[in-house]
Amino acid sequence: MIRKLLFLVIVFPSFFPLLGEKPKFQYFGKAYDLKTGKYVYSDNHKEYFSGGKHTHSEIEYKDANGKVFGSKHIEFTPSAILPSFRTEDMRDGYTEGADVKGSSVRVYFKRKAEDPLSEKTYTPKRPAVMDGGFDYFVRENWDSLANGERMAFRFLAPVQLDDYPFAVEKIKDDVWKGRDALYLKLEIDNFVLKRVVSSFLLVYDYKTKRILQFEGLSNINDDNGKSLKVKIVYDYPKDILQD
Repeated sequence: MIRKLLFLVIVFPSFFPLLGEKPKFQYFGKAYDLKTGKYVYSDNHKEYFSGGKHTHSEIEYKDANGKVFGSKHIEFTPSAILPSFRTEDMRDGYTEGADVKGSSVRVYFKRKAEDPLSEKTYTPKRPAVMDGGFDYFVRENWDSLANGERMAFRFLAPVQLDDYPFAVEKIKDDVWKGRDALYLKLEIDNFVLKRVVSSFLLVYDYKTKRILQFEGLSNINDDNGKSLKVKIVYDYPKDILQD
């Protein structure tokens, strides 16, 4: 479904951490069902750096009981806003990802372990953004967004083997749990599709430019295979918040 666009978050051999490699930063987000407020899962991030640059991240998804059910590896080099990545859900074998090489992108997915892999290689229009690269798109355009400019781009959705017009803009400046925050709205930039694809609310910390909260459709499914609608609240250690 097109509703999985926001997160639908392979460069070999660097797709796997080196033995003994340690992350520079670790943090997690807790996801709550928007209707019931029930805690449903967490995404647990490890960020790896080289020469002061964020090279890749490893993410584990855990259910409410702390059991790991999925994972993601994401590469931010050479492009931070259009990263290669691979996501796997161990519950049903759902797999999606992208392999970025120069201007060319190979996107792929399968909904269940027994399904054949669907894939497509093409050159998307620019600016192109994908998966966790959205955070870097926000950071690269921070001043423009903070000043109220509406920023348009193409968001790649491997599960659709395509990309779509999206736009992000400022809602307001406010305080979030004692921190000065920038509130943003992300939405599909198409009059017809706007009727079926709800917008996303994102809150970013003014000091660190890191995401504090997300509201909208998740890349994680419920037991019936449908995307969860969640609020994710992020918890960072002091070494990140003091950046």
